[in-house]
Amino acid sequence: MTEDVSAELVVDNKRLRQLCDQWKSTSHLAIDTEFMRVSTFYPKSGLIQVGEAGKNFLLDPLLLTEWQPFVEILTDPAIVKIIHSCSEDLVLFYSEFKCAPAPLFDTQRAAAFLGFGFSMSYLNLVLKLMDIVLEKSETRSDWLRRPLSADQILYAALDVAHLPDIYTELKDRLQQKGYFDYFRTDCDQLSLVAKNAEDPAAWDDIYLGMGAAWRLNSEQLGVLKRLCVWREQTARSRDKPRTWIARDADLIELAEKRPADRAQLGQIKDISRNLQHQDSSAILALIAESIPVASHEAERVDGLPLTQEQRRVLKRCQHQIEQLAESTGIASELLARKKQLVQLIHLNPDSASAGSQIRWPASLEKAWQRPLIQECLTAALNHD
Repeated sequence: MTEDVSAELVVDNKRLRQLCDQWKSTSHLAIDTEFMRVSTFYPKSGLIQVGEAGKNFLLDPLLLTEWQPFVEILTDPAIVKIIHSCSEDLVLFYSEFKCAPAPLFDTQRAAAFLGFGFSMSYLNLVLKLMDIVLEKSETRSDWLRRPLSADQILYAALDVAHLPDIYTELKDRLQQKGYFDYFRTDCDQLSLVAKNAEDPAAWDDIYLGMGAAWRLNSEQLGVLKRLCVWREQTARSRDKPRTWIARDADLIELAEKRPADRAQLGQIKDISRNLQHQDSSAILALIAESIPVASHEAERVDGLPLTQEQRRVLKRCQHQIEQLAESTGIASELLARKKQLVQLIHLNPDSASAGSQIRWPASLEKAWQRPLIQECLTAALNHD
């Protein structure tokens, strides 16, 4: 069946304060955002939706200016914030309010713990759990346009209208299966990823995950490290997408060839005009000032191709994870991604005689998944 809902458009700071005072006494709120992010680094907020006790509110960031009461709601530890597929919403909240909603309940992740698949859409989850068909006609809408159309308002309201009921159902199922603590830790990790994206201290490791970085030596990696940090800083200061500043392939080629002057820089084909002209002085200075990375850092670079034997080990590891996913109902992508398994194999070139001897990738070393996957992956690594 289909369903219609209503919503209150909130455009006045006084009304927002009144609502925030009311929300302080609730145990959970549904939240969603609509934004534009075409030619900017940071998303431009067009609407923030809040659903509570059968009522839906659309907060207009183009008119509201006093957000502190809402920030206090977002960070209130007594109020669960329910979001479906939260990663992009977290980016917006960190850029707009310097915080993330907490505690967080991501309904897409909860569904992935319960056998619904790794990335079930909100539309399909509502259909599966509530037998309600939602229309998604405004997916590509311009949320910075005013006035909002009736279709936009309906679409935005529907995005939070059913989240409270879905939250209740999924929470009950997680608790029945004994997965709620795993799930809560997973949501905390999602928030940490978004926070680290805005932490300059974390930018030093970006180069480790670039696909072709494994081909570079320690001196070239030192250049790449500096260039990646520069791109993060520049994209934010100019509020432009990273690829508008420099593509990954541009940075790899600059690190590989390490031009010493404008003439050498000009000989590198196919890099962006900005790097050739607008940013040439900054690029050349970064290359000249860079220092080689330490050997223990170089060992952490992702992407080194697997040998034929290592590919066989990878297949065994993937098979073990798939079997575990089938027996638990937890999506295999949550248990261990392929990238993590490849890292595990590179860290353990020789089979281990006990699980405690295995070297774990940083993303799994203290993760909630480890108690579940340690035994089966140890068996896969030790297979004769």
